[in-house]
Amino acid sequence: MPQRVRFLLNGLLGLLLGAWVLHGLPFVLAQVPKAPHWLHDLDLKCRKSTQSGFEEARVFGLEVFQDANNGNVLYITETGCLVGLPGAQDIKVPTPDSKPPQWIYGLDLKCRPAGVKEFSKAKVFGIEVYRDENNGNWVYICETGSTAVVPGKKETLAPIANPKAPDWLHDLDLKCRPGKEKSFEKAKPFGIEAFLDGNNGNLIYITETGSIAALPGYQGAKVPTPDSKVPEWLHGLDLKCRKTGETKFTPDTRVFGVEAFRDTNTGNWIYITELGFLAAAPGAKDAKVPTAAPKEPTWTHGLDLKCRKGKMKEFEKATNYSMEVFRDENNGLGLYITETGALTLVPGK
Repeated sequence: MPQRVRFLLNGLLGLLLGAWVLHGLPFVLAQVPKAPHWLHDLDLKCRKSTQSGFEEARVFGLEVFQDANNGNVLYITETGCLVGLPGAQDIKVPTPDSKPPQWIYGLDLKCRPAGVKEFSKAKVFGIEVYRDENNGNWVYICETGSTAVVPGKKETLAPIANPKAPDWLHDLDLKCRPGKEKSFEKAKPFGIEAFLDGNNGNLIYITETGSIAALPGYQGAKVPTPDSKVPEWLHGLDLKCRKTGETKFTPDTRVFGVEAFRDTNTGNWIYITELGFLAAAPGAKDAKVPTAAPKEPTWTHGLDLKCRKGKMKEFEKATNYSMEVFRDENNGLGLYITETGALTLVPGK
């Protein structure tokens, strides 16, 4: 599938000069970025928490790409939500004999607004859990269109008739400042809940906005978390992202505020944007809190990814999402942020 590469060689100099004059945007001058490789697509149905059957469930379109510049695998939904995983450069593109996803079970997750103690005031979100039969990954889709992907094994699984209900672990209240804002006085608080999916041992984070993130390896965790602790703020970032059709960074380019925290109960890195989009990655136990002399993020390249709506076959009608790729120099994490403000973390990139 042909993809548009935003950075044509004859326009590269002007782009870099535009980025150079903007304060706080270090960049890496490398070869012209490669176009992403389309791998396969998935149509995922998701029921609202109030729906028992799939008859009226929304169908979300989801496309899977490989970032040819670093091998990362990217899942993007028709709503512009994004998840990245470390990949390999030798992935076959497109996916040979691609298969449809396998629905495994559904979950309902509750999340309270920040500062609220009573679960009676929590919003309930419907979640569906699938297996991407092309690579074995677990794929979570929320009724909001937010998605989370966890590496899995290529093994045959059937739908679970009586799945285990999620176990609540602990809650987190995180604040995020708008882009360019130095003071936390204008920071917006977001309530977050952490759950254990006992069906596969994955840890799921969900925000009051319905943004989700998931990490593997928590089978057998104590529930709820004993003596749970408040999150620790690490540092803040300003990430610039151009809109589709915006070829250069200018003073009018949107700047998204992002805050990095550590979930002290697990050690995980938790990042949240000013719009309430969530991302998570395994953290470092010896990380200093807060980050000592934090560094500016380094911009590496930009990408455009297209995603069709559920059941749509023609790419001509797909929505294009522009995104920027950064490296958080404070911990080495790769950061992708889309023009919608959605964020994903990729370790080691």
